[in-house]
Order: sequence, then structure tokens, then C-alpha cells
Amino acid sequence: MLTPYLSLLRRPGTFRFSSAGFIQRLPLSMLGLGVVLFLTLRGEPYAVAGTIAAVGAVTNACVGPFVSRYIDRLTQHRVLPVVVVIALAFQITFLVLVLSGAPVWTWFVSFALGEAFVPNVGSLIRARWAFVLSDADDVRTAFAFESVVDEFVFLIGPILATVLAVSWIAWGAIGASIALLAIGTLLLVPQRATEPEPAGVGHHEGKAAIRYTGVPLVFAVFFLAGGLFGASEVSTIAFAAERDIRVWTGVLLACYATGSALAGLIVGTRHSSRSLSHQFRIAVIAMGFIALPFPFVTSPVLLGALSFLAGLAVAPSMITGMALTERLVPASRLTEGLTIVISGLTVGFAAGTSLAGPLIDAHGSRAGFAVCAAFSLLGAALVAVGTAHLDRALRGVTLSGHPSTAGDGRV
Repeated sequence: MLTPYLSLLRRPGTFRFSSAGFIQRLPLSMLGLGVVLFLTLRGEPYAVAGTIAAVGAVTNACVGPFVSRYIDRLTQHRVLPVVVVIALAFQITFLVLVLSGAPVWTWFVSFALGEAFVPNVGSLIRARWAFVLSDADDVRTAFAFESVVDEFVFLIGPILATVLAVSWIAWGAIGASIALLAIGTLLLVPQRATEPEPAGVGHHEGKAAIRYTGVPLVFAVFFLAGGLFGASEVSTIAFAAERDIRVWTGVLLACYATGSALAGLIVGTRHSSRSLSHQFRIAVIAMGFIALPFPFVTSPVLLGALSFLAGLAVAPSMITGMALTERLVPASRLTEGLTIVISGLTVGFAAGTSLAGPLIDAHGSRAGFAVCAAFSLLGAALVAVGTAHLDRALRGVTLSGHPSTAGDGRV
């Protein structure tokens, strides 16, 4: 099963940039959770903690595509150091303001700015894979591998964040997130040989990645999937707190990531004869319907098992969605395009936490899991009716032959 991945990681420089990206990505699964744990452990309501995390996610989703556009235009090594320094400065400011008892509105502003400039590392690493690999099947296998890495990030990150915040110090997860982002950036930036070439001034011309046919639909589906993930995370935190098993929060969250990582390993080694849009539809519908029983779960063991089962549909949804995006946008806008659809996840995550937080405060974790079910049904419905649109978009790309690293539209 692992042979295709090991073959890719033996290529010059690939293991180095992928491992640096792993370190740099860990804060993705730690920072928002760390904020919720940090604030709720200090006695703040879930609504405040969830909304602050959501505001940070939204600002990142809004600013992220512009950061990625400049990275496409100027290269990673020129842009990353600047934006990461800005992000870290404001994240540290957020910690200082909370610990010093500053007004709550300053928490929102500082954390929003701290998240806004965090680069979308998954897009940067996938762009490097697309740059160093020439074969379309190899690129998609690499994208699948990075999806598995994403899941390991969400497997390890929540456990580490929970242990640091609950068993050590409340702001421990945020502090670790700051350190990991800095270390990962320092490791990635010097790797110039695998860095995509700059698009140059001509990149100013042409339409934004979100305007390419099919990309808005993928963005919308990712938004709804993100809503499912966000509501699930904050609901799981509340579920564990209600049963006085807060120390197991990270393990419960990791069950989701474990199922997704396993599915990703399998999907990445198999090349289906079915179209990308068909695979995307099946995976998203499966992910949606598996989430429906969550509001009725009362046992931590059953929640963990159901989370693992739901996770089995996550990686196929994300892998095919990323592959669709790679197929739909030109290579010169690949980082921007991938960042946009991932931003859909981020904005959806924020919406999920914002909606679930107040409901949890009023009615408990079951109400939060009901939000998960609502997002899952909407996602399944949207992808079910939008498959024909994606098919037309893929046919249009094939006929127009715009520059992309993709081949025949199959994985």
C-alpha cells in the first residue's frame, strides 16, 4: 500500500519539503482548539471562545487567497517570512491581552490579525509537488499523500493541544502552535530547488481562481464540510466536558482523523476509472449521511467509533475536491486555487463553531451535533445536484486545454 508514496518521497527534495510542511501545518489543528480550551478553562463561555476562533478562521480565509496570489507571483521564499512574522506577532499579542485582562474586543482584533496572515501551508506543499512531478497520476498520488498528512496533523494536533492546555497550562496549545509555525517556516523557506517558479507580472492579468467554472461549487461543498467539522469539534469539546472526561477530548477528536488517514492511504494507491465528479459526489454524500446519528450519541465510546466511521469518508472527499481544483485552474494559479477551496473549509469551520457555540451554551452538546447533521445534509444535497455542472466544467477544460498539471480528469 505504501510503495507509491515511498517512491515519491525518494525523489530529490520531496521528503524535506513535505516534512517541513507537516511541522508548519500542525498549528492548523491546534490553534483554534487551543483558543477554545484556553478561554473556556479561564471561565469564558463557549459562545465567546468559539466566536473568537471563528473570526480568526474567517479572516484567514479572506486574506489567504491574496497571500497565495502573491506567493504565486513572487515565490514562497520572498513572501513566507514576511507574513509569518506578522502572524506570530499578533498571536503573541493575543496571549498577552487575554492574560492581562484587556477588553474582550481586543482579543477579537488581535487573534483575527494573527490568523489572517498564516499561510495556507497545504496549498504551498501541493504546489511544490505539482512543480517537481510531471506525471498526472504521480501528482494525484502526491496530493493524496498530503491529504493523509493533513489527517495525521489532525490526529496528533488535537491530542497535543489538549494535553498541553489541560494537563500543563491553559495557553500551552497556543504557545506550541506559535513555535511550530516558526520552526516549520524556517525549515521550508531555504528549500529553493523545489519551489515553484514565480508567475511574474503577467500574473496580474487573467481572472481570479474562484472565477473558473466549477471552482465555486467545490468551494461551496468544502464550506459545508467545514461547517460539519467546526460544529463537530466544539460539540466534542462540550461532550467531553459534560461527562467530566475533558482530558480525552483530543482522543475523541483524533478518531475522526484516524479514519480519514486510513481512507486516504487506500484512496491514494488506487486509480478509479470513474470521473472525478462522480467520485466527489459519492464521497461527500457518504460523509454527509454518516454524520446524521451524532445528535443521538450518549456514549464516549460510541462517539469515538462513529467519528472514526465518518472520517473514512473525509479523505476521499478532500482528495477528489483538491484534484478537481487542480484540474479546473491553470498551473500558474494553482496555489491560489487550492487556497480558495481550502478557505471554504476554513470559513465553513468558522460558521460551524459560531452556530454550534451558542446552542451548546443553551442546550448542551446534542444541539451542537444537530448543527453537524444540518451541514452534512446540505453538503450531500449540493453535491448531488451539482455533479452535472462539474462534468461540464471538466469537459470544457479538456476542450480548451488550459495549462494544468492534470491529465484526464480521473484519479
